[in-house]
Amino acid sequence: MVQKDKSDETPEFQRKVILECPVAGIGFHDIKDIWDELYVGAKIALVRERNNKYDKNAVAVALADDYDGNPDEFDFNFILGYIPRQNNHAIAAILDMGWEEFIEAEISELNDHASYSDRLHITVYIRSKKPVKPKDNRIRIKYFNDDEEWNNFTDMLWQKGYSYFRWGGCSPWELELPEKGDKVVFIRKYERESELYLMMVIATGDDCAPFIDDIELLHAVEDSSLYVLTVVKGPVCAMNNGLAFLGKQLVGCQQPDVRLEKAASDALMEIIQYD
Repeated sequence: MVQKDKSDETPEFQRKVILECPVAGIGFHDIKDIWDELYVGAKIALVRERNNKYDKNAVAVALADDYDGNPDEFDFNFILGYIPRQNNHAIAAILDMGWEEFIEAEISELNDHASYSDRLHITVYIRSKKPVKPKDNRIRIKYFNDDEEWNNFTDMLWQKGYSYFRWGGCSPWELELPEKGDKVVFIRKYERESELYLMMVIATGDDCAPFIDDIELLHAVEDSSLYVLTVVKGPVCAMNNGLAFLGKQLVGCQQPDVRLEKAASDALMEIIQYD
């Protein structure tokens, strides 16, 4: 059985944009001295300046490396500028409530020859409280071991634009069967070469009803479910020796209940030439 690639399970945080704005006041903070060090994507720190006598909601913009996280001991001489007064109310409130760990910012635009008011832009994000697991895009495969099954598949595909299959078995909840949006490579191996189709699941279970002629097929077998797939790319021909990296798992995949390891998945996508 193909094992999961643990590197693909590293969690990450979801982010949403809450503000895009120019940095105000950069002409007063010697930004010319470090301009060549700035780049799009550079991490920015937002520092609440509560004692600013001109703006009670002042939020300073500094390079992340120049800020240690303590606004009370921060030297405000080392800033790039400020979030504009008309844009800083919500950010100031978030920082005042102690939620600074959920705020991220980075440089999003640098305009060398623009006026100071339009030269440096940043984007501010709020990130999720809990990490989210990135979608596992590793490919599944299904192997066809006889011409009749393969011909039935390709005939339906070219007549309807999609094909359906019933997958599952004993204790189906223990299997990692495809979900809507997952991609599966269908493979028919001949003497010297193989024919491949890259397919995508577009419906599962009861959602397959619009695609089948006999509605009784939905629940015809208790421990399995219908899957409807449409073609993404194919047919693609590949020499069998070029698929050697799939090894014994090629002929063992009668249904796509496991994903390939990442290296094998990437290699298969390179053969199909699909990004």
